[in-house]
Amino acid sequence: MKGERIYVEHPRDTSARINTLHHMYFDIAQEEYVKCIDAKAVDTSDMHEGEKSELSRKTTKHAIKAIVFASMCVESAINNYAGTQLGDNYAGKHLDKLNVISKWVVIPKLVCGKSIDKSGPAFNALGKLIKARNSLVHNKSRELNPADSNLKQTLEKSDLDLKNGFENSLKTLYLLRMEMDFVLGQLHNPIGTMDSAFTWIETPDQVKDIFDRCKSLVLKQYS
Repeated sequence: MKGERIYVEHPRDTSARINTLHHMYFDIAQEEYVKCIDAKAVDTSDMHEGEKSELSRKTTKHAIKAIVFASMCVESAINNYAGTQLGDNYAGKHLDKLNVISKWVVIPKLVCGKSIDKSGPAFNALGKLIKARNSLVHNKSRELNPADSNLKQTLEKSDLDLKNGFENSLKTLYLLRMEMDFVLGQLHNPIGTMDSAFTWIETPDQVKDIFDRCKSLVLKQYS
């Protein structure tokens, strides 16, 4: 993230692969995050209740998509990295059954002896992302009991959990991309570098503050 090339020796410097979707998943997650922000910023003062309800529904859909596609991105990226550097057969036989968080710890260590900082912000955010993703993918409904004295608190907690999961989703992708530059180098960054000296990707205006906060955290971590 300093515009300086970091090179970490890997078994392979180049590869040609098919079905590498993590970059697309990243784009979708970021786009849905931006759409959610834009939807939340809409002035509802002149809307009737039906319009407000529909806007709220769209906002929730964007938030869910941001979380789910962010989680798909981190899993697809580390699987692709494992297949590239360790071979698809080895990865399939020995690594596929690991959970996503363990993959981000174990696989880089196997490849080049380096790994994500388990005490750092990226690892912490990754854990929260997978937890949020699991709560959505393995969602279970429950009976509504109007007489339940804790109903209001339960609904409020559900809304807060989704809000926190959404806010953490894009942050996780940014933090991982930035930290992996330092750990594995820009060339071998599993999820893709965001260093402007090595990529043409631009950050949308709506999320530049998130990008800057993440960059500040990672630069401090590796200063």
